[in-house]
Amino acid sequence: MKQTMKLEVFRCAACGTTLFPARYLCPACGGAQWTKPVVSSGTVRAATTVSHRVGAREPGAVHLASVQTDAGPVVIARFEAAARKGETVLLEVDEESRILAHPR
Repeated sequence: MKQTMKLEVFRCAACGTTLFPARYLCPACGGAQWTKPVVSSGTVRAATTVSHRVGAREPGAVHLASVQTDAGPVVIARFEAAARKGETVLLEVDEESRILAHPR
């Protein structure tokens, strides 16, 4: 059984700006203190399928999408099947630190 982890984004403790991935300093206010709220879902904004992967260890297409998390930041997530724009999905991180998305 594969281990999965929760997806954390980074919220500036000073101004509330929420980002992903992590930054040293907040681009909005220069703050350096962050909280790490967990994000479990989002909405597909754009999707694509990569059919030809040079040097891939696993055969077959990879389905990717830009997902706007419920906290705001956009992440690139991997899907088991093609995603549709506007689809609401659940998010998690696998043992290889890939963001995975599943239909809700």
